[in-house]
Amino acid sequence: MASFSRTVFKTLKKNNILQCRTYVNPFTRTWNILTKEAKSGFKKNYDYEIEHTDIVVIGGGFIGSSVAYWLKTQAGEGLSVVVLDKDPINKKTKKLYSHGVLGQHYSLLENIYLSQYSGEFLRNAKEHLVEGIDIQFYPNGYLTLASEKYANKLENNVLLLKESGINNKILTVEEIQRAYPWIDTTGIKLGCVSTESEGIFDANALLNGFIVKSKQLGACYIQGEVVGFDIERQHDALMEGVPFGSHKKTNNLTYKAEDGQERNLKFAICIVAAGHESNNIARLLKIGLGDGLLQVGLPIEKREYNVYSIEETNNNVNSDLNSPYVMDTSGLWLIKNGLSNNVICGQIPSFLKDIDMSAKEHMFQTSLATRYPKFSNSEVKPLSTEIVDCNTYDDSGILGAHVYHNNIIFAAGFGRQGVQHSPAIGRAVAELVIESQYTTIDLTRFGFDRLLMDQPLIESNMY
Repeated sequence: MASFSRTVFKTLKKNNILQCRTYVNPFTRTWNILTKEAKSGFKKNYDYEIEHTDIVVIGGGFIGSSVAYWLKTQAGEGLSVVVLDKDPINKKTKKLYSHGVLGQHYSLLENIYLSQYSGEFLRNAKEHLVEGIDIQFYPNGYLTLASEKYANKLENNVLLLKESGINNKILTVEEIQRAYPWIDTTGIKLGCVSTESEGIFDANALLNGFIVKSKQLGACYIQGEVVGFDIERQHDALMEGVPFGSHKKTNNLTYKAEDGQERNLKFAICIVAAGHESNNIARLLKIGLGDGLLQVGLPIEKREYNVYSIEETNNNVNSDLNSPYVMDTSGLWLIKNGLSNNVICGQIPSFLKDIDMSAKEHMFQTSLATRYPKFSNSEVKPLSTEIVDCNTYDDSGILGAHVYHNNIIFAAGFGRQGVQHSPAIGRAVAELVIESQYTTIDLTRFGFDRLLMDQPLIESNMY
């Protein structure tokens, strides 16, 4: 991947080819000049005329739009970028639940470093993204609760966090009861609280910031669904583990546009950041359907969970604005909803298997009644249904070039961490494309090849 990516990028810059171009009718061009359309901002974007680009990003969500932002930030006009997403971008930024959560309680150094950079990015979002953006990042803390079974794991993670320069404090059951009397500590052995760069932020604002800024920098967003790839045999190609002359490569995809017509798009490098639908894209590339390096598929599935609002109409819980984000070992999480008189909560879904929503509802209600009994008289209302991309192999993200299709880079399977880590993940992908290697955070262990070698990368957090 390294030599290929470097050669491709240098060639593209030298010859200034494969640029993202928009066809404009001569009459329209003249009319635009006369009416000074460019200055007025009413520019028509003929996305359907784009036939080739340097980089195509499949998926315009948090990670995909972060990738587009970083590619255009680092390479500028020297690299053309097209983002393909089957959903209208304006709907994408409206349908999401507004709160994102930034935490650093991890056992993998990679995840800790990703969170550290995300905290830095969020604190300085106005410098990175569009003027006037308000991420509303409130570092009001993160409280992790551990049962007897997970107490040693929590203590080990705390030591790792301290070695990484993250301040946190182990809490005994008595200290938890004094600080947070509305939490029932039954079954809890220890807790850990930290208030440095951990808290909540407006996820919608972050996504919109990525999209608007990347478009300002020249990225082209197209509404379209990828339906296929042209895969051609490379008769003179040499690849380890592949018989000479049998290797196949793709530099062209087909997508169904908003008008229902199918169109082709040529590319040098393709970034797959399509969330839980990334597996569908992989199958179009015969990943998981072939032999040898193509025999292992992309183990990403959709997981859903509900987000609830608890109305504190009786003011029976002393959960003030400074209350931290709380996570216990059952996956139950809870956070005060800013200045509003309500609490937001939910339960993280299992990555091993999917269960129906009624079973999830029962698990949630049971966990909520056990941990927060004072909410028993409060009104609990469904707020939204969240969808995440779950890596059923080891529940860690998959990042990097595919071992066979080395111009296809995956950035998916990060689950709930995808939102909070998107600033750093997008930067990492841009490094792979431009520098042919990670230059800030080494995320090599997230690579696809661990699936082939059966070397799971397990995040040993508390849930």
